[in-house]
Amino acid sequence: MKGGSTGNSAAKLLPGGVHPWHAFDESKAGYYSQLQLKRCVEDRNPLLPIMEDKYRSRELVLKKNVCHLTELYHWSEEVEIDWDNLPERCVIKTNHWSGDALFIMDNGPEPLANIPRKFRMFSRTDNRYRVIRNWRDQNGKPWPKWRIERSLRWCLRQEFPVPLEWGAANIKPRGVMIEELLTDNNALPNDWKVHVFHGKAGFIQYDTGRMTSHSQSIYSLDGQRIQQTNGRWSEEHTPDEIVSILGKDGIDELVHIAERLAEDIAYSRVDLFLADGKWYFGEYTNYHNSCHPQSIEWEKLGGALWSNAGH
Repeated sequence: MKGGSTGNSAAKLLPGGVHPWHAFDESKAGYYSQLQLKRCVEDRNPLLPIMEDKYRSRELVLKKNVCHLTELYHWSEEVEIDWDNLPERCVIKTNHWSGDALFIMDNGPEPLANIPRKFRMFSRTDNRYRVIRNWRDQNGKPWPKWRIERSLRWCLRQEFPVPLEWGAANIKPRGVMIEELLTDNNALPNDWKVHVFHGKAGFIQYDTGRMTSHSQSIYSLDGQRIQQTNGRWSEEHTPDEIVSILGKDGIDELVHIAERLAEDIAYSRVDLFLADGKWYFGEYTNYHNSCHPQSIEWEKLGGALWSNAGH
């Protein structure tokens, strides 16, 4: 992670805040991350818990009829996994908080191409997703069925780790979902995320190397990279422009889908995947990076777009 201010650690945390930056900074009023904090404290739009819910949000997306949804194999408020009838490849996760309990089952004839598998049992990494093949994750740690189930049960019982994020902290009911694993040329697809303000796309975020060397950049709607002087993540493996990847029509389609999916709320980040030439819904994110300050360019641009409703 690259350097960047995380706010005044001496400032008073907001109710439900857990990180040093979960505090208002009057000197940065109107910045993107400060408006996110304001949403946490003030915004009680009933859409927020539905959008944050990885299960219920599928209903919203289905009604819009603008992109594809992954096939849902299973949903239950209990940990009831029929292991004998699982597809060779699938994703097992909870609907309210998947970071600590998301399992990518990769038991097809050929392993996923972009997942390096090395024996490093005690590896510390920001990415907590486990890619399970032959009952071991990508670091070699054993994950038998009982351990996966125990992790899921633990996750369902825990309070949401950041109560400040009202929409995410109030998802009910909680449960386990198993869905189709998207691949593109036998690899996990990269992340396309569109930040939508008042129904209009503001900029596109592109993340690569989620499971290896994470890189991230943001782009204008015509596909050109927006300069960031103090971005949170490396831009080493992201391109200067995305027109050569998606084409103008592909960018327009991505923007159109995101705008339709987020048209009913003041702001949302719409996460999408491009797999085998089709756009698939990933999830809504309404508290980007738990309100962590972004680059100064991102902060000013996002703040202006969010603040200028109707202008």
